[in-house]
Amino acid sequence: MISRRSVLQCITAGSLVGLVGHTGSTAQPESTTDGTDQNATGKLRVSPTSVHYDEPFTLMVSGIAPGTAVTITARTFDREGRQWASFATFTASSKGVVDIETHAPDAGTYETVSPMGLIWSMRPTDGESSIYAPPEGGSDLTLTASADGRQIGQQTVTRWFGPKKLHTEASPDGLLGTLFRPSGDGPYPGVMVLHGSGGQPAVGSALMLAAHGYAAFAPQYFGPPDAVPDQLAEVPLEYLQRGYDWLTSRPAVRDGSVGLLGTSKGAELALLAGATFDWVGAVAAYAPSGIVWAGLTYGGEMTSSWTLDGDPVPFVPTAFPPSVIADYVASWPLGGSVSLRPTYEVGLEQASTERISEATIPVENIDGPVTLVSGGDDRLWPSATFGRMVVRRLRNHEHPYPVRHVTTETAGHAISFPYQPTTGLTAISSPPPGTTMALGGSPEGLARANKESWPVVLSTLEGGLS
Repeated sequence: MISRRSVLQCITAGSLVGLVGHTGSTAQPESTTDGTDQNATGKLRVSPTSVHYDEPFTLMVSGIAPGTAVTITARTFDREGRQWASFATFTASSKGVVDIETHAPDAGTYETVSPMGLIWSMRPTDGESSIYAPPEGGSDLTLTASADGRQIGQQTVTRWFGPKKLHTEASPDGLLGTLFRPSGDGPYPGVMVLHGSGGQPAVGSALMLAAHGYAAFAPQYFGPPDAVPDQLAEVPLEYLQRGYDWLTSRPAVRDGSVGLLGTSKGAELALLAGATFDWVGAVAAYAPSGIVWAGLTYGGEMTSSWTLDGDPVPFVPTAFPPSVIADYVASWPLGGSVSLRPTYEVGLEQASTERISEATIPVENIDGPVTLVSGGDDRLWPSATFGRMVVRRLRNHEHPYPVRHVTTETAGHAISFPYQPTTGLTAISSPPPGTTMALGGSPEGLARANKESWPVVLSTLEGGLS
């Protein structure tokens, strides 16, 4: 089975066109405390100028001649110190106004009306493959408006990544991960955030939840450390029980039920754990599967991804049809991309009804609300189909809690929290060098899915843990 570890490690992104970064005059405009910069050519207003990462802001240029071409650029830096940028050129309205909430750009890094298009369309300016990781604590976003070769104004928006006052705590020996929560006594409701096959703790999502008042524990359940299996295969579900015991023993964490938020294989794990343990109060599953699949191993016989009481959980094997093998071989020298979706679709076709039944997660046992988030163009596995299967089973069993499935047809596999660059998340580099693995969707579709699903996920956790 091909590893999906690189999902969380790299993206392929092109360089920006030469217009990005050109701001005309270097003269600094006057600045006011309300987020407005003004000079003789008009004014730039941005509000608010301090936001959490998942909060939008507004941007308007006014006081310019109707029909004027106005270019707005956005710049920021990632955790590695690399610069990211985007731009959009607009035509001022008959009232001499450009409003990114209602105006479509004439040119730029995005094409349609999108209030936060300057964020999701950002790319690294050096052209290197990268996935955007915000600096610890957050980052500054510099927004510049220019027209006729002159700078209209410049504003900086501080974007907080996590709570403004953050408390972190490392887990004890035998349990890998970090707890993120707001400073203070709490008690805060607990959530475990489960990574996918990339094998790295889901720190970003945990920080986002901490900003909303949760004590979010991001464990690592497989990888190099000796405390966990080195591959995503036969991972004991009891590991999450230990995580729950430690999380709820923290003085600032509320006793009782905790939520589970998982992505991809982590979503499969979240649904399975929710159906297994009575302490789960809510499940949010991104790019989910309600079927247990084979583990991701480096050769050898297929086995289950998970165990319970020392026994492998029943699973469905993946299959490599000739078309996938041919695409994989062809992609290496030709630079195409490979979709692994057929390995799961054919796996289902080849599996017996009995085997599928045994491997299907009894999601009706989850004692709380369930939300599924999927992309209709997921090229890694058919998460929208899997999500519909989960919803159908829950409804057939008259699940007494809210069940929601947020699916976006133009999104792929890499759906997450909103207002982050999505330009590199439709395909990723994969071994051997030169091979690209398709994730699916479009950058705009992913941005829309992130925006639409995040409030539903937060509502699910709040409803199940209140």
